Amino acid sequence: MTSYVARRLLQAVPLLFGVLTLVFIFMHVAPGDPTALYMRPDVDPAVLEQMRRNWGLDQPLYIQYFRWIASFLTGDFGFSLTQNRPVSDILLERVPNTLILSGTSLLLIFAIGIAIGIVQAVRQYSTMDNVLTVGALFIYSMPSFWLGLMLILIFAYKVHQLDWWPEFLKFPASGVTSTNYDLFGAGQKLGDRIRHLVLPSIALGVSSAASVARYMRSSMLEVIRQDYIRTARAKGVPERSVILKHALKNALLPIITLLGLYLPFLFSGAVLVEYVFSWPGMGRTIVDAIYQRDYPTVMATSFIFAALVVVANLIADILYALVDPRIRYE
Repeated sequence: MTSYVARRLLQAVPLLFGVLTLVFIFMHVAPGDPTALYMRPDVDPAVLEQMRRNWGLDQPLYIQYFRWIASFLTGDFGFSLTQNRPVSDILLERVPNTLILSGTSLLLIFAIGIAIGIVQAVRQYSTMDNVLTVGALFIYSMPSFWLGLMLILIFAYKVHQLDWWPEFLKFPASGVTSTNYDLFGAGQKLGDRIRHLVLPSIALGVSSAASVARYMRSSMLEVIRQDYIRTARAKGVPERSVILKHALKNALLPIITLLGLYLPFLFSGAVLVEYVFSWPGMGRTIVDAIYQRDYPTVMATSFIFAALVVVANLIADILYALVDPRIRYE
C-alpha cells in the first residue's frame, strides 16, 4: 500500500503542473490585467506602467511562467497584487473555512444519504420508500444557492419573528462567527461556530445526499439478493446484523467511488454558497481574484483545489482496499 500511495503522489505531480499551466494561460489570454483596477482619468499612465514593472508584468509570458513555477517549487506563492500581502497568509485564513464547510457537508451527504438508502432498500416499494424517493428527487432538483437563500429566509429571518419558535433553531444569516465572538467563553465560541455552520453546510450538502441515497438504495438492493445474504438469514442471523454487518460493507463500494467525485463538486458548489452566506472561504477568494486579475492568488488557489482533488481520489482508492479485502494494490 505504501508503494502504491507513493506512485500515485508521483503521478499527481505532472497533473498539478498541467493545472497551473492551463490556469496561467487562461488568466493571461483574458483581456485586462491587475492595473485595470487603477485606470482612472486622474491616474498617470506612467504610474500604471511602473506598477506593471514592479509586478513583473512587463516581462515575456514564458519568463513570468517560469518565475511562478520556481516560486511554487520553493513553497512561495508570492504576493497578492490587490491585497498587498503574501498569498500564503490569505490561504491560511481561507482554506480552513472551506475545509470545515466542505467537510461538514461531506459528512451530511454520506451519513444522510447512506441511512436513507438503506431504509429504502429494506422497505422496497413500501409507502416510506415511495415518500423518500419523491422527497429525494425534489431536494436533488434544488440548486444550492436557491436552497441557501430559502434557508436564510426561513431560519434566519422568519423564525426570529415567532416568539414560540425554539431559540436553538434560530440561526445566523451570514459569516463564520458573531460580532461579539471574542467575548464568549470556549464553549460559547464552539457553539457559535456550529450555529453559523448549520445553514451553509445544509445548503451545500443536502441535495447531494439525495443523490447518494439513490445510489445506496440500488447498491443495497443488489447485495441483499445475493446467496450469502439468504444463507445468513436461513441460519437465523438477526435482520439488523444481516443488513449492517454483512450487506452494508459490500454495498458501500459504489458509494466510495462517489467520495472522489463529490469533493470537486463540493468545492465548486462552495463558491455560490460562500457568496450567499458571506462565508470567507476559498470560493469567494478565487472568484474575487479572477475578477481583479490577481494572478498569484488565482494560481495558488487553483493549485490548492487541484491538490485537494488528487488527495480525495487517493483516499477513495485506499478506502476501496479497506472495505473490500479482495482489492490489493501491491
